[in-house]
Amino acid sequence: MIPTIMVCGKTGVGKTSLVQAVTHAGTVPDEAISHSEPATEDFVVYETEAAQFVDCEGMEPGQTVDEYSSFIMDEIIRRLDGDDASKVVHCIWYCISGAVARVQSSDARLIRQFSDRVLLVVTKSDCMRKGQVEEMMNVLLDLIPAERVVLVSSLEKSGLAQLLDKSMELCADAEDYAEGELASFRARWDSYYARMRRNWQDRTNEQADSLINWAAGRAAAIAIMPLQLADVAPLMANELYMIYKLGAVYGYAVDKTVLTMLAGVAGGSIVGKTAASFLPFLKVPIAAAVTYGVGKAAKAYFESGMTLDVKELKQRFLAAEREAKQTNWNEKKVEEDEP
Repeated sequence: MIPTIMVCGKTGVGKTSLVQAVTHAGTVPDEAISHSEPATEDFVVYETEAAQFVDCEGMEPGQTVDEYSSFIMDEIIRRLDGDDASKVVHCIWYCISGAVARVQSSDARLIRQFSDRVLLVVTKSDCMRKGQVEEMMNVLLDLIPAERVVLVSSLEKSGLAQLLDKSMELCADAEDYAEGELASFRARWDSYYARMRRNWQDRTNEQADSLINWAAGRAAAIAIMPLQLADVAPLMANELYMIYKLGAVYGYAVDKTVLTMLAGVAGGSIVGKTAASFLPFLKVPIAAAVTYGVGKAAKAYFESGMTLDVKELKQRFLAAEREAKQTNWNEKKVEEDEP
């Protein structure tokens, strides 16, 4: 079993870069990627030991949704009607760009046509800035379930492990394979991605820690504000943005239920920050420690595949909060832009 994954979406969203990011060096040549004009024509197949990727020509400006949908479906049906079972499409990645940070009406129409074999991949998630993340997620999660949305960055190598996990399950479930064949497929897949996963994990861990430290440092800077309660709203916004971005680092689309649960592990973090507003000499360490603790709990939650319960998250928060209280946040310099 060598599954086939089709990668489609509008021109310029980073489809070929994504395929290059999830395959070994040399599979996708650098000249196949263009940063100024469309580089993929028709359908280009990249084969690996784990899977074959069908890189589709992008939807051009002026092309209608029906035209592009027919273009993709005609290829899927052609492969389905052929005699070679190895060419049947098992999974589709529909890509939209986080750099644009807007779900256009054409995207929404295509998303609504998706089957349960499609994953919505938000590429270039590292380009999503403060204020764009929540807005885009609210729109996307009204169109498609959160478990079928994956945020990735080919540049930062974030979210790729999550994308592969979801894709492997879709491919494995696509047909009723014999147990031996399915086990062989999983072994080849795991072997192909073993080293890449280790590298991604190390990089993701560094990104997450850097983001948590940045958010805690910003919380300390916000808490310096002299007016009582004036810092509560920006502290809340800072904390929620940190959770959104941590989810994106691990590839998860964070909805309001997850936000509320993670923000609440501090035992009512908003209440704690409000109280801190009335204790000027404690404002900075409390704000920074609570944000740091929530960040560490959120990191553990996403690392676990969103399986940790509230009790365990609470323990992670308390341990991280104690750690943060040993840091002199007044001496830390915070850059305007996050890492």
